[in-house]
Amino acid sequence: MTAPAAILFDLGGVLLPFDRERRVAAIVARTGAEADAARAFMARDIHRRLDTGEANEFDLASEFSDFFGVRVGPVEAGDLIASVFEPPNDALWKLADRLRSRVIVGGFSDNPALVRQVFPPQAFLEPLFLSCEIRACKPSAEAFAAVEQGLGLAGGDILFIDDTAGNVTAAQARGWDAICFTSNAALVAELAARGLP
Repeated sequence: MTAPAAILFDLGGVLLPFDRERRVAAIVARTGAEADAARAFMARDIHRRLDTGEANEFDLASEFSDFFGVRVGPVEAGDLIASVFEPPNDALWKLADRLRSRVIVGGFSDNPALVRQVFPPQAFLEPLFLSCEIRACKPSAEAFAAVEQGLGLAGGDILFIDDTAGNVTAAQARGWDAICFTSNAALVAELAARGLP
């Protein structure tokens, strides 16, 4: 295998481990609601609209306040949504930084812009393609096309790392190289097979 021109990391489940029940607990603690009510709130359409850029943190705060009957401001609403994330996968962020000396290292993720607040200090992905900014979510053809256009690269020049098999399959169908992330060790082995880092 040949080394790619660009490597794109997914965020949630790869660089940023997450646990949905952490967020449920945070919402329960803030609102006094039952856990099932917090889960029902997370199933509402506002979250899809955040991911596609159709809604912002002010809309989210309004939904929180209306649903739970307690006033939640936009910053706090964003913090509650971001509470899903566990400590970042530092070993992978360091790997991404090392790879940057060889190739473009960016991100491609279905997230609202607030996800940036949980990046480790001084960490970055450039370019970062968020669904809220490209107005399309994986595994849609529109999302992959937007990334190709933004990079100015053909699919065969891109390596994509994601923890969702359907997204990996969609990338491969476009001619991208793609790895389904299962562990740091497995990813390092896959990268070594491509002559990286």
